[in-house]
Amino acid sequence: MTDSPRLRRECEVFCRYLIGCAPSAYVREKYCQAHERCDAYSSAAAFDDALLGFAARGPAFARLADSYACLFARYSSFRRKLILLFSILESSGAQHGFSDAVDGSTQPILFLKFASRGVLYVLRFVLASLIFVPMRLALGSSPPAARRGH
Repeated sequence: MTDSPRLRRECEVFCRYLIGCAPSAYVREKYCQAHERCDAYSSAAAFDDALLGFAARGPAFARLADSYACLFARYSSFRRKLILLFSILESSGAQHGFSDAVDGSTQPILFLKFASRGVLYVLRFVLASLIFVPMRLALGSSPPAARRGH
């Protein structure tokens, strides 16, 4: 399972969602190694699997799933995988696609950017809720151990 096509696809999609570009070979390798060494990135819960499958379809799907999961599925395998990947990207630096450059926009422009992102988040959250609330009710919630991240 170390370098399965599914894990490579997840890494590709989630990287494009988080930083807007494909992962380097190093990032992909570390993502797959983490899955081999730790079973915390998998879940037996049907909803977790459905959320992860939905998110892995593409960056727009990952963004939609994350809009819901950041509030109502914080300990899902999907969120754990995003945190893992972000940690790998952050520790690997610019040579692997991650840049933490500061936005040099003026304060009014920054305010408009934040306001527009807030409005877009609310719209995504409403759409995501319409998708994931019925799905969660149909599939059931995560087991207690999965919610705590164990």
